[in-house]
Amino acid sequence: MPADRTAPPVPAFLRRLPTQVRTALLAGLAALVLFGAAAWTFQRYVYDAVYQESDQRAFELSLRLAGEAARGWKDTPVASGDGPFVQIDRTGRVITASGGAKYLEGLAELLPPPPPGPDANRAVGPPVDRTVRLGGVDEHERSRFHLPDGGLRSSDDFPDATDAIAHSEAHYLARRSVSVIAMSLRTPADRCEHPTEPDGSCRSTLYVLVPPYVAAYVADALTVPLAAGVPAAALVVAVTAWAATRRSLRPVDAMRREVAEITDDSLDRRVPVPEGRDPIRALARTTNTTLDRLEDAVDRQRRFVGDAAHELRSPLAALHYQLETALDHPDSIDPTEALEGALVATRRIHGLTEDLLLLARPDQPAPRSLVDLAGLTRELVMEYQYLGHPITLDPAPEQAPVRGDGLQLHRLLRNLLDNAVRHARTAVVLAVTDDGRTCTVTVHNDGTALTPEECERVFERFTRLDEARTRDAGGSGLGLAIARDIAHRHRGTLTARPAAPAPGTTFTLSVPAAPGPDGPTGEAAAP
Repeated sequence: MPADRTAPPVPAFLRRLPTQVRTALLAGLAALVLFGAAAWTFQRYVYDAVYQESDQRAFELSLRLAGEAARGWKDTPVASGDGPFVQIDRTGRVITASGGAKYLEGLAELLPPPPPGPDANRAVGPPVDRTVRLGGVDEHERSRFHLPDGGLRSSDDFPDATDAIAHSEAHYLARRSVSVIAMSLRTPADRCEHPTEPDGSCRSTLYVLVPPYVAAYVADALTVPLAAGVPAAALVVAVTAWAATRRSLRPVDAMRREVAEITDDSLDRRVPVPEGRDPIRALARTTNTTLDRLEDAVDRQRRFVGDAAHELRSPLAALHYQLETALDHPDSIDPTEALEGALVATRRIHGLTEDLLLLARPDQPAPRSLVDLAGLTRELVMEYQYLGHPITLDPAPEQAPVRGDGLQLHRLLRNLLDNAVRHARTAVVLAVTDDGRTCTVTVHNDGTALTPEECERVFERFTRLDEARTRDAGGSGLGLAIARDIAHRHRGTLTARPAAPAPGTTFTLSVPAAPGPDGPTGEAAAP
């Protein structure tokens, strides 16, 4: 089964917040996470950098101390600032210790084994870096360094603060993993106080501990500034996002106010279009385009209502006059003649009403039944020829199948023929073609040719040109409008053009072709 790619639902409380507030919250949270991660990374970087520097200093210190230890410390006493280190001989005896290393419990057992010894002509072996987990603090002198409540005594309580500082350092180093630099030493017999070799010399190992408290102190000094700076920076980002989003939404608010003030009496108003080329500009242009279509639709509706009222007024007035006359003068009016006149008026009103109802329906696509356009044309031509109209049909294909509604297409062709017969002087000529992609029906009448402007106006509702009014006062002016509407519902076109060089006007109907029962028809069927 395909994976569900539906986006997770937005929490209800976020959906109720304004857009600028949601944007500010998300931007602030994202900034808080990013800045927090950056601050943590920076603090770790500072810690590592300072620790590496401490490690380098410890290495340099180990070289110096190793040289002094190899001479037996007789000329150079151990300084209090040399840091934590310890020298242990091969028997496990602690020769000397400094700093917190003096007060770490079981340190000799926890340290790594001695590295390889020095060469025969050297007193100091190569340094080796190891990591060791230290133990606790040796508290056999607890009362000396601790208060009764367990806290450490201040260094001011001691005549010599060296031991107090070393004991505090031991508490810091206790149970931590630290780096240890180990170097093997050989002290000559004349400087060795506790010989470990037959020749009276001493072999020992110097362990220099790399204390992490300098790096921790520097890194911890950044905690408060970073803890305060990260939320402050995230707040600045959130406020900036809120201000930027609010400013970006100002054109939308301007459009909303403008649209809210548009009424049916002010449909010519348009929303302002911002200069930025962004979705808001596209929204404004789309809104204005929609308002253009709405204004055109309302104008067409108003003209339609006005024209419909005008067209209905005449037959209603005639019907009213005939019925009123029959009632006022019953002795001088032939009842049969009055009823026939009223029937003619009601038929005209009924036909006009049916046309109006057809045009008032939504422009829904026509049904997709298979209809033979060539067969419909032949049937209508035979009907009009039987009625005595001068209509001819050029050679046409056996079939011209299209998808649509047969009744609607039949009405479309009948409206075209009625219009052609009404305006033709001597003849009406029809032609049907099918190229496999489009079925085309042309209806030509040899009457007065339409001008290019009239070729489009003739399809407007209730449009009757001057000649049509003089020749046919009963036409409603809806036949060609209905015909084009039906063509559009069948995804086709209906156009008019003056016939040149022959006189008259040619109406052309084009509808997408559909495969017939045996496949494509017409020219497209040829191999």
